[in-house]
Amino acid sequence: MAVHFDVTPRDDNGDVDDDLGVLKAIDRHLAGLRAAVASLVPDQLTGPDAARLVERGVDLERLGLAVRTRCARRVAETKAYESSGHKSAASWLAGTAGESTGAAQGVLDVADRLADAPLVQDAFSDGKLSFAQAKVVAGAGALDPSSQEQLIDAAQHESFKELRDRADRVKRTALGEAREAAKEARACRKRYFRAWAPDEGGLRFEAWVPKVDGARVLSVVEREADAVFKEAYAAGRREPRLAYLADAFVRVVCGDATTKPKADVHLRVDLAALRRGAVEGDERCEIDGVGAVPIAVARDLLGDSLLQLVVSDGTDIKTVTSRKRTVPTPLRTALIERDRGCAVPGCPNTRYLEIDHDWEFAKGGPTSLENLQLLCAPHHRMKTTLGFRLVRGPDGTRRWVTPPGRGAVSPTTAPGGRRSAGAGRRAPSRAAADRRR
Repeated sequence: MAVHFDVTPRDDNGDVDDDLGVLKAIDRHLAGLRAAVASLVPDQLTGPDAARLVERGVDLERLGLAVRTRCARRVAETKAYESSGHKSAASWLAGTAGESTGAAQGVLDVADRLADAPLVQDAFSDGKLSFAQAKVVAGAGALDPSSQEQLIDAAQHESFKELRDRADRVKRTALGEAREAAKEARACRKRYFRAWAPDEGGLRFEAWVPKVDGARVLSVVEREADAVFKEAYAAGRREPRLAYLADAFVRVVCGDATTKPKADVHLRVDLAALRRGAVEGDERCEIDGVGAVPIAVARDLLGDSLLQLVVSDGTDIKTVTSRKRTVPTPLRTALIERDRGCAVPGCPNTRYLEIDHDWEFAKGGPTSLENLQLLCAPHHRMKTTLGFRLVRGPDGTRRWVTPPGRGAVSPTTAPGGRRSAGAGRRAPSRAAADRRR
């Protein structure tokens, strides 16, 4: 049951303050919005009109969440929830919003982080950030206030995963290399593997291992899962990706894998950080799809054949080209490291990628890093057959351009879904990358 309070703005004497009629203004606009929504018939809208209304809905949702989050903190500070018999602000907010107490507590936690990151709070209040973005940015911004503007700007054009990865790098730098090393050391000490039979039937497994070991296992299992998927697709079967991974896990462990069980892991580290012994700013020392690892781990793995150590600012792999359509291994490594997923802004696909010649190879396009890009199958098909284009600007950023006369909405323009090509993408397997134009 929703609980309502008299929160009409009042002065110090308890009299109504007409100069702060925020509630009246909001109530007036809400009445108009409710009437507009009541008259809405989505089935009668054109596609572009429906897309524009979705964008308006996102704007309204963001503003509503900003009001809710910031004012809920004030309810907690004043203990206004006690007047309705609730034992905590989280309990009151859960009842008001119709959600779990845990979710309500999460809102209050974000409100506390926002209070320590004023620039993020302002951007959230203005509707520039979604609740999820504000949660990520505020967490990093509170640790490093100087990063707030950069993170807010990144949220406007990067995918959520890229933003989260960027925020994680800020937190890692702020907390220091020693903390990252301590986390991995703890994982090594606490490593385990266990199995048990749940009441639902079958057998379940659980493991905790250091990141490098986990990345190697994951690489082998995911490569075999690609093979399982192809077999199922050819047979007309469709199952969730998790089911294919389970089948692949059994095959690999039991020696029945159809692919060569060799890990293909990319650990990226900036040369300056490798020499210094710690990351700074936007520098990285991380495994694609797994996350950050200590610089000491990267140093220990120099020359190790168990994974590929990609050191930026090292050999200039941009100069690697080929007269053939086939992409040489050094060039493929550079491409994977650069794009890390479908290069179309906003596309989240990191699997089943194809190498595309931007300037067609058949028309003289070179097999060079500048002329290659990773595309998911749907976007590759749209580029090849429907006339869509991926245009690269002078600064390296890319735009997915709709052909003239097409009214279809590009999936890359959805609010909060924009991204720049590059960072934060897990590298595709060699088999997936070899499917190219």
